[in-house]
Amino acid sequence: MQDVTASASDAQASVVRLAEVSEELLQATSECARLLAPAESPDDLSPAALIPLQRRLQMIGQISDALRELTLHGQRFRRAEARALYAEGLTMAELATVFGVSRQRVSMLLREQPAAAPAAATPAGPAE
Repeated sequence: MQDVTASASDAQASVVRLAEVSEELLQATSECARLLAPAESPDDLSPAALIPLQRRLQMIGQISDALRELTLHGQRFRRAEARALYAEGLTMAELATVFGVSRQRVSMLLREQPAAAPAAATPAGPAE
């Protein structure tokens, strides 16, 4: 029962973080889209003409970090849910169908330990 409780807690924490990171990604991509929107009749529509280099690098870093976190917490959620559903009596074959993976992958999900959160990468800027 303790393993099921831990899985439920892991799933809940992962879903909360997924929602937070999704909001961060939405904000970053919305700002990027706004900055890349062409003006009335600009001569040059390149990102370099529309957004300063340092801001572009910062946006790339924000989006990349959010995507990494979405992947990490998505994996944690899937792993926790796989464990909980397996504890509730679903077979590996049923879980494979639910998750759209092979039974071997389900077996790996059930055995894997949660990965530590990676440190946020800082995009390297141009040499000054």
